Amino acid sequence: MIGDNAAIAVLGPTGADAERARTLAESVGAELARLGYTVVVHGDGTTARAATSGARANGGQVQAIVWPGADKTPMPGAEKAREPDTLRAMARVLELADALVLVPGGVETTSVLLQIWLYAFTPQAPYRQTVLVGEEWPKTLAALADALHLDPRTRATVTFAREATEAVESLRYYVRPTSQP
Repeated sequence: MIGDNAAIAVLGPTGADAERARTLAESVGAELARLGYTVVVHGDGTTARAATSGARANGGQVQAIVWPGADKTPMPGAEKAREPDTLRAMARVLELADALVLVPGGVETTSVLLQIWLYAFTPQAPYRQTVLVGEEWPKTLAALADALHLDPRTRATVTFAREATEAVESLRYYVRPTSQP
């Protein structure tokens, strides 16, 4: 929650070569804004800029959590909060967000998913539903679940979606928007 508003984090790759992730993040940001959610982003990379653009184009609020070196790109309309480093920034994102959406992005985005699960094991961590958007996630998650021996509680925090609209619709079951734009 940010103020009285439900907040959803949109996370994914930071690199410029992630066109599918950029397109999905922009669509997710737009859908979330249309429904009245606040969008939370980590840094100022490809996914963060795209989700911000989609949300702002639809009148949405955006909270960007940045750190030195990841705060150089202008993100018009986004309120920026600064943390000393990327790990503290991710912890802040996880504290603010009521749920999470991850767009595909290879090892970089998989490491974000691992950070989310690691955070979930801390005593202060609340339950956070995570939606993995894209066709590549089921195989990736199955491999991780087998290799890491994930418990059923951790597996239950993950939902799959093929596209942005499906991802946002699945979140409405877990987190209801608290305001309309």
